[in-house]
Amino acid sequence: MARRKTPPTLRARYAELFASPLGRWLLRGLGLAVLVLVGGVVVRQARARAFRLQNYRLGPESLHYVGLHPGLGPEVEASLKQVRFAVSVFDADAETRVRQAVARHPLVGAVRSVEIRYPDRIDVSVVVRQPAAWFRTRDASGRRGLLLVSTDGRLLDHESYAYYLDRPRSPLPEVEGVRAAPPKLYGQAWEDLPEQVAEGLSAARVAEWLYRDFNGTLYVNRIDVSRFPAPPDRRRQGEVRLHLHDGTVVEWGRTDRDVDGAAGEDSYATKQARLETERARRGVRRAKRLDVRFRLRGEGTSLARTR
Repeated sequence: MARRKTPPTLRARYAELFASPLGRWLLRGLGLAVLVLVGGVVVRQARARAFRLQNYRLGPESLHYVGLHPGLGPEVEASLKQVRFAVSVFDADAETRVRQAVARHPLVGAVRSVEIRYPDRIDVSVVVRQPAAWFRTRDASGRRGLLLVSTDGRLLDHESYAYYLDRPRSPLPEVEGVRAAPPKLYGQAWEDLPEQVAEGLSAARVAEWLYRDFNGTLYVNRIDVSRFPAPPDRRRQGEVRLHLHDGTVVEWGRTDRDVDGAAGEDSYATKQARLETERARRGVRRAKRLDVRFRLRGEGTSLARTR
């Protein structure tokens, strides 16, 4: 009987495989895979070490705000650096992370651009919120006080705008009569369903226009929006009342923010012309109350001016 042939060992089988064309291709592929794996580990370790290098770590001290108006003052720029982030110059997402951190600052209305300059500088361009008016309100404990509100209805830290508020400009009026509770944190929007805040801010813009159009000889001390909004059959008094610096009370009515729903009230240009006419007519004898919402006696088409 013939003797059975001894089967080849596993080692011999691998040797035969690697000696074949397929085996040589597999060896090249395996070698390439090992190189890629080792290279990836080395690169990852090197990157982790680079990210930890303190000389290439960026934080709030690296921020440089470009294009800030000098009239805002040093307090605004100092406040803008009070943000929290830590990134590496080697981080591909560094600019995005810095943009998100800066955008959360209460004074920032929008971030225009963020540019990281190697090795330790970040140039940032932002739109800074502008104060519009002081709002007289009560806090949670019932104490009355004044809160600084921006043109987009956000609560502002008045200490950050100390220099800005002291500069010669149109005086910021006080807005009273808002029933909704104010926001608790700086940068939060003051929202209310009756839109008294929005109407108060629009009236503050009217106050700024009046100061400009009267060459600084007239300015608004207080704005009363307590009667806003009122249905058309209850508008015997103006929904927005302006208290001028000389004691005159002007029944202004709704602002141009809601001309379509103002039930026949005129635009700013017409009301401003009426106010100018009445003040010129009365001279030094100031009226205690003026109503510029509707047509004056003897008023012609000349008052219907456009802005």
